[in-house]
Amino acid sequence: MRIVLIFCFSVILRAGEETWIDQYIDEAGAMNKACAAKDYKPCREHLLALEKLLDGRVDIVYRLAKVEANLGNRDAALARLTVFAKSGLTFADPAAEPAFESLKGDAGFQGLIAKTKSAREPISRCKLFVTLSQADLIAEDIAYDALSGTFYVSGVRHSKIISIDRNGATADFVREGQPNVWSILALGVDSKLRVLWAATAALPESVAYRKADEGRSALLKYSLDNGELLKRYDLAKDRKHALGDMTLSAAGDVFVSDGESGAIYWVDHRKDELQVLIDRGVFHSPQTPALSSDGRVLLIPDYSRGISRVDLSTKQVHLLEHPQELSLGGIDGMYLAGRTLVAIQNGTVPERIIRMKLDESLERVIDWETLEANWIGLGDPTHGVFVGDDFYFIANSGWDRMADDGGLKPGAKFEPATIRHLQLDAR
Repeated sequence: MRIVLIFCFSVILRAGEETWIDQYIDEAGAMNKACAAKDYKPCREHLLALEKLLDGRVDIVYRLAKVEANLGNRDAALARLTVFAKSGLTFADPAAEPAFESLKGDAGFQGLIAKTKSAREPISRCKLFVTLSQADLIAEDIAYDALSGTFYVSGVRHSKIISIDRNGATADFVREGQPNVWSILALGVDSKLRVLWAATAALPESVAYRKADEGRSALLKYSLDNGELLKRYDLAKDRKHALGDMTLSAAGDVFVSDGESGAIYWVDHRKDELQVLIDRGVFHSPQTPALSSDGRVLLIPDYSRGISRVDLSTKQVHLLEHPQELSLGGIDGMYLAGRTLVAIQNGTVPERIIRMKLDESLERVIDWETLEANWIGLGDPTHGVFVGDDFYFIANSGWDRMADDGGLKPGAKFEPATIRHLQLDAR
């Protein structure tokens, strides 16, 4: 679940240390002032600082290209534009940017324009599995029970969980209207222990939303066999919370991110208690964690920034290394199978699904490609799940039709979400 895309710096904090939020306020404020005044040299310095804080996010790279061009640094501008063109992102059109007027006669610049245009072409290899019948469900997450061959999908607007069998037939697993069950977000299936984990948060997108519940969130534990609520883990009302994404270990531990407070929680299967794993201040808007097969490494994307690698034995956090052109902000769903990492980016233009190949230590991206982008039915994708080497994901979720106040955007209408199927070699 994404909350908002803003600048973020991830570090391990000690008492009294400056947080990434303090650094962002200082640098972004100074950058905005300098750039607005066309004072390009200090503008560049603050952008360089933000580029480092944001793990090389390509929107900052593009702004640096404009600044370099305005300073008359032709080669530096072209180098920055080369990174942008290789990123596959299309949030800007260099051909229409006045700052690049002096570059238009350059053959290298024209090649970059052609590459940027090609990035707008549709990319898709998925097939339709099922179209959900409830158009205004706002489908958020999907999980899979290998024992029964059943998928489960969470609904934000109607606070429910639906099941989908092998033939695509759907039914309500957790019905709408349960007491203190708000928008249902993250799902996780433990086929061995026969448990379906679900995260719920009071969001204005729900038809049953009450202002009095704002900021409340809980983790729910259901029986996979009969839908009975086995246990509820409520977060304290000390601040706003939104448990939005999760992953499970083979032993039955649960790792869940709070996209509102920034904390990471977990349930140790031996203690059966919801505890803080990583406190606030390290992440701004953490999304779907991905656990290594040996249970030692947790990869956590921050919607504002990129992916961090957490060593669970030491709690040390550092950024996942990656090619310069790979912009890793805006990730919502993220899934690890061996050394294959699949990420759903719905905070980028275009929204897309990418596949990354990691090194053996899971510290560096050594290769990547775009799997899905630029086709109408993709809509606003959210989450997915591996089923062997196959990957199923939610497309056209409906989130993009919602206004900030939780209502439908003017002129928008709901359309059914779909579950799509990708065949991947995830070895």
